[in-house]
Amino acid sequence: MAYQMGRKQWLMSIAYGQTIIAILTIVNTFYPQYLGYTFIIFIFGMIIFTFFIFRTQFKHITSKEAKEIKKGRRLYEGRPEEVMPLQKADAQLIHEMKPMMKAAGISFLNLIIIMIWYPLYFSNIGAIARDPATDQWVRIILFLAGYEVPYGILTLINFYSRRMVRNVIQVVQKYEVYDRGIVGYGGLTVKFPITDYEVRVDPSRKFVELIKTTGKNRVRYRLYSKSYDRIMDIINRYGKPPKSKN
Repeated sequence: MAYQMGRKQWLMSIAYGQTIIAILTIVNTFYPQYLGYTFIIFIFGMIIFTFFIFRTQFKHITSKEAKEIKKGRRLYEGRPEEVMPLQKADAQLIHEMKPMMKAAGISFLNLIIIMIWYPLYFSNIGAIARDPATDQWVRIILFLAGYEVPYGILTLINFYSRRMVRNVIQVVQKYEVYDRGIVGYGGLTVKFPITDYEVRVDPSRKFVELIKTTGKNRVRYRLYSKSYDRIMDIINRYGKPPKSKN
């Protein structure tokens, strides 16, 4: 699943990361005997945050806007059993997804860095930090550096991977088209009339695409369907998009 954090979520991730680092630094400084447990806390903290971030993708399912759209007449429903074969048959999609797959591979380095850095660094400074003779501020600096150095590297990697992917393709596996708008799993809620999406249809590849542009980034919500012409007709009739391309 392709996903790019917005500015607000990006700032939240930084604030969350710094909060975790501050807590772990304090715990390690005053209770160095628990150093071995902080790695588990750090990993679970990252997992919980990742779950929280990705959970925001699906808020549209119960959002006020989505509920309002669903009060209208449902005119078409796209199901995974129809979408997936068309997606697999689209040979060009693999080429389009390459930058996203490369960025995902680079992001995987995060886990490798954490698994290598944490035991390597803290096994070396652990004895110094546990020594009662070591000044408290020295312990704080040692522990803080132990978390901030890899965090800085991970932040740069994430920033680089985000810049690699300016054009995100989100294949919507399940979606519903109403006379009031479109609701789809994967972060799509479009209320009619359409005001901030570009609409594109590709008959040869059997999809309708709603393109959201934010700055230099574009998210392309792709609706595969054998009845792409019907979807486009509904959008033109009720959505009245400002831009429509064939």
